[in-house]
Amino acid sequence: MVYLYYDNPEMLVQQLRCWDLYRDAFEDPPEVFLIDDGSPRTFAADIVRREKCKISIRVYRILEDIPWNFAGARNLGCYHAEGWIYMSDIDTLLFADDAKRLFEGLALDRNCFYMPRMLLLPEMSEGCLPKVNLLFHKRLFLAVGGYDEDYAGHYGREETDFYNRLIRLAPRIHRKSVNVRVMPPAIISDARSTTRSRDISRNAELYSEKERAGFPRPVNSLRFTWERVL
Repeated sequence: MVYLYYDNPEMLVQQLRCWDLYRDAFEDPPEVFLIDDGSPRTFAADIVRREKCKISIRVYRILEDIPWNFAGARNLGCYHAEGWIYMSDIDTLLFADDAKRLFEGLALDRNCFYMPRMLLLPEMSEGCLPKVNLLFHKRLFLAVGGYDEDYAGHYGREETDFYNRLIRLAPRIHRKSVNVRVMPPAIISDARSTTRSRDISRNAELYSEKERAGFPRPVNSLRFTWERVL
């Protein structure tokens, strides 16, 4: 399970409490790969050490504070993970019963990828298919070349670019019985990053260029320094 963190201490505590329940639900709980994307104020590792979650959590820290480096952070998690990879966002909760249905409920086909149903808290209304929340095998991640770090430095579109390359290679299976719940800032103030511009114009133009080119395979991944801190 790969999650990104950028100065979201309150939201990370909520995630840790959610993951803590996996120990009772799974005979062999999934491992979390938590990527601290250069947080300047509150380090993810400090919170993980304090909260003492009962499942295995690896913490990697990107040493440069690169704006919107989601593609790079996701690549870092996926390159270290093996086998099946569940990709998500820090503001999105996957409770233990839903995790069991997603990971163990049915036999998984390595040639396919899987998407849960997204519910928006607090009203529990259904959102659009979440292109960030994906379950795929690492062989598919490597086959499409990972996330495109050309999008780093500006907001948006890296997850849609990855999805478009993935769906050209593998069938999508929508797991409607599996819910992920998205936490809004109205409930947890740091559920999403609020300190940077969300101007999507540069990445929207870049996405259009890549779409016209047929979404070429990315090159030169992990364009930053990093270390494992936990």
